[in-house]
Amino acid sequence: MGRYITTTGTAGVTTVEVNSNHNASVNERILANTSSSAFTITLPASSTLLLNDTIEVIDVAGNSGSNNITVSRNGANIQGSAENLTIDVNGAITTLIYTGTTYGWVIGAV
Repeated sequence: MGRYITTTGTAGVTTVEVNSNHNASVNERILANTSSSAFTITLPASSTLLLNDTIEVIDVAGNSGSNNITVSRNGANIQGSAENLTIDVNGAITTLIYTGTTYGWVIGAV
């Protein structure tokens, strides 16, 4: 995920480190620290999304195999399914790209 101009005219990506439930924003790189416990990252509301909106989740502590990261879909599909995503592979880096209402968020890289 590199720098790019968003539809709102801002540039770049915002990086945040989280270790508990988090409401994600578009163009956010989330360093998810699951050392202490599992938690949920909630995607932006489907009504606010535009094509190519991107969010990246990085299991920075390498513990998501035992302390899973749940990605809550918040009304949009993930990979064409009306189900949340569970990240349960240690060290996973997951890039989610919004593609529209049919498929919703698709996984661009794991």
